[in-house]
Amino acid sequence: MRFDPVQTNQRPLGEKLVQRIWECARAFLCWPTFFFMRRWRVFVTKMFGRLYKGPDSISWAASLSRKCRIDYPWNVSIGAKSSVNDGAWIYALGEIKIGRNVCIGEDVKLLTGSHDVDSPTFDLVTKPICVCDNVWIATGAMVMPGVTIGEGAVVAAGSVVTKDIEPWTVVGGNPAKFIKKRVLKEAVVS
Repeated sequence: MRFDPVQTNQRPLGEKLVQRIWECARAFLCWPTFFFMRRWRVFVTKMFGRLYKGPDSISWAASLSRKCRIDYPWNVSIGAKSSVNDGAWIYALGEIKIGRNVCIGEDVKLLTGSHDVDSPTFDLVTKPICVCDNVWIATGAMVMPGVTIGEGAVVAAGSVVTKDIEPWTVVGGNPAKFIKKRVLKEAVVS
């Protein structure tokens, strides 16, 4: 059998065109903004999602860094008080749901697309990602397609998450493995 990979991401042409327009808009309307203009960046991202696919699902209380990258924003939902930091890449070829109070650290990658390595045309395969409430994904971590990160979980810096993560656990490594249970300390009132 002959290996003859397709040289594109196999998305509908209209969607690819809107993504290219979004890349230009992001470069001119988000990247050159001041650090405190997070609400403006949320507005611009919401509008693009709304233009292509209808109602948006990015909370006004979310925080998007000017140097973060969200591709295909119409496939992304982000809850209140969640932040996406500098250098983070949300590659939403498939659906990505990010809950409330989530911290996505610098240079984190959430990837919903891959390829069928057994396909002679190297077909695109997409699977959704779900990041539940109160999660911290630390600097440089990578979350692969089809993963759910349970509520309250912590992903250590530089980890590669290939499987679902249980709620209230700390994981790390490549591939990410269980380190310990996450137990919140009682608040000290003075």
